[in-house]
Amino acid sequence: MASEWGVGGTSGRAAAAGLRAIAVMGVFASLALVPARSSGAGQSLETATSAATPLKLGPEAVIATGNDWIALPEIRASDGAVVSFNVLSMRERGLLQVQGSPEVNSGPESGLTPALAPWVAVGAEPPGLHVSAWRLIDYWIPVATARSGSVHIRITYVTPPHARAAWIRVALVNQGKEAQSVRFGLTARWGGLARVVYAPTMIIGQRLQSSAPAFIKRTHLFSFLENDTVFAWALKHPDCAHTREAGDKYTVECRRSLAPGQRVAANFILSVGLDRTSAQYSARVLGAELAHRGDAAVLDSERAWLASRLRSTGRPILDEFINRNLLFSSFFAWGRTLDTEQFVGVTSRSPRYYVAAAYWDRDAMLWSFPALLASDLGRARRALDVALGLQLRDAGTHSRFINGVTLEPGYELDENAAPIVALAEYWRKTGDTAFVRHHRAALARLLTKLAAHRGLAGLYWTEQDSQDENRRWPYETYDNALVWHALRGAAAMYRAIGEGAAAEALDARARHLHQSIMRHLVASGAPGASGPIFAFGWNGKRHKFDDVPPGSILKLPALGFISQDNPVFRRTYRWLHSTFFKYSNIGKPYGLPGSYRLPYTSSWSIADHLRLRTGRAQALKILLASPWDGGIISEQVNPVTDASIPGGGAFATAAGYVAATACDLYCRPRSPAAPAAPALGKEAP
Repeated sequence: MASEWGVGGTSGRAAAAGLRAIAVMGVFASLALVPARSSGAGQSLETATSAATPLKLGPEAVIATGNDWIALPEIRASDGAVVSFNVLSMRERGLLQVQGSPEVNSGPESGLTPALAPWVAVGAEPPGLHVSAWRLIDYWIPVATARSGSVHIRITYVTPPHARAAWIRVALVNQGKEAQSVRFGLTARWGGLARVVYAPTMIIGQRLQSSAPAFIKRTHLFSFLENDTVFAWALKHPDCAHTREAGDKYTVECRRSLAPGQRVAANFILSVGLDRTSAQYSARVLGAELAHRGDAAVLDSERAWLASRLRSTGRPILDEFINRNLLFSSFFAWGRTLDTEQFVGVTSRSPRYYVAAAYWDRDAMLWSFPALLASDLGRARRALDVALGLQLRDAGTHSRFINGVTLEPGYELDENAAPIVALAEYWRKTGDTAFVRHHRAALARLLTKLAAHRGLAGLYWTEQDSQDENRRWPYETYDNALVWHALRGAAAMYRAIGEGAAAEALDARARHLHQSIMRHLVASGAPGASGPIFAFGWNGKRHKFDDVPPGSILKLPALGFISQDNPVFRRTYRWLHSTFFKYSNIGKPYGLPGSYRLPYTSSWSIADHLRLRTGRAQALKILLASPWDGGIISEQVNPVTDASIPGGGAFATAAGYVAATACDLYCRPRSPAAPAAPALGKEAP
């Protein structure tokens, strides 16, 4: 029987909401006043209770957790059911999603049949579960608490970073004065297998169930056959002996009698593999580790791994936001394919995001990559290896499958520049010139492609803007400022590896580009503007006054292109926040400028305003007030109510962008124990 550990106590939602409101006010008042300080050591297993963060969740919310191999994107807040889980597949060029339903379903998770559902029955009560509160251990390990009569229930969802499996632990304690007869367990439903690239599509094949061989005890297998087995998963239940199978449903049941004060716990292991053998052995290995080392030691190992990647501001509510979103971006924008074991990048491993499981250079390198730099340099290097290797051939193309093949065509200038910017940021942080030399050919290839898009007056042209839309003004201000930033970064890297002539040529090109932007992309004529402002774009004859949050003109100071005190920038800022700009959202309590495609307050706009003295207070207010998607960044929030806009939830790359921006401003310096990049060259001191 599994040993007892974990988080104690429950927390009512009303109490959590009140504490959060008080914390928001305190953080908001102090962020600009309290300087960042050095962080302390990580916490041990004995302090798990204090490390567990209460979550404020709505009735339709879900909680996500996962590792490189398996993602649990939809743990239902109401009952702890795992609506779906998935793996990355190079063969399918995206996600393979296991679900309880045989059909593609849309709408709230509350109406969906789950792939896995925990349940408890006390005495003669029917099986069921209603979760009263949720907590997170180290911002990533969900813990549900519930009660049935005098029996207190705790369910913990653990995804050890090394395992091709998840571990669900159900623990009960009888807090009453009389003995209680209890039944509890999990019900699995092998409803269907979907391929997810953007949206789920059901795969036609045969779903089978069977018991594992006798030497792999208490393990049930679920396999999917086309011409041969292409995927399998297993449910191991070492602590429960009673099972029953009915159609696509498989139920595991534990039966116990609990004396007053008595505790009982059972482990359930969900594992994945390419076939029955690999799935059952993944479960067996994690089961053996739990049996030999004990539950507490296995949990402690994951906590130690997480602790080295966590950041601190010294303010609990901001720590929760930053760390949840850093980890979500790390594991839901990146992972390993089950069939080739390659590290790959995606927009999101959650089906809640409307264009899940595809690759964008912009998303990966400009939005998620900063989160990796802030939390895990080794992972940041692997992400660069993806951008400068597997995804290099079609760099700059609108979107690609995870194998690098074009998904949606169309050249986007910011996506061409993005890997250069990311490589330069990594080099500045680490001083790793050997890594730059290793990818010199890729850097040269990206610069050559940029040069091929140099046009009028030395400006660079694009086919599509940062919202992936074709525009009539190919010379865009933000895109050209980003290219200027990339050229300067490339020049610095060439100089660092001893190629001075190439560095001087790039610096000269950057200087000329800066002059061209100021000469040709600053214009008069914007309705209501008090003078010349930055235009969105130019077609050689006319200017367009507009903005798009994913590639906003408001990013120019963050790129180092211009000071936020520059008169042209200040006039531009005022115009975008005026009634003369159709999408300004001016006067709305949670409003920041949007665009024709993103008319509400967007996650990018919040991050960009955090970096501006004017606008920071409004951005911070929205950041801390919005519930987002159960605490995870979504694409947009309602500027009137601060509620998340449906369809853009669980946005893993944007989660990294916003969290990394907040961390850059407010996090304390890293602990010396933070994970460093693997030694390929010189590391930063």
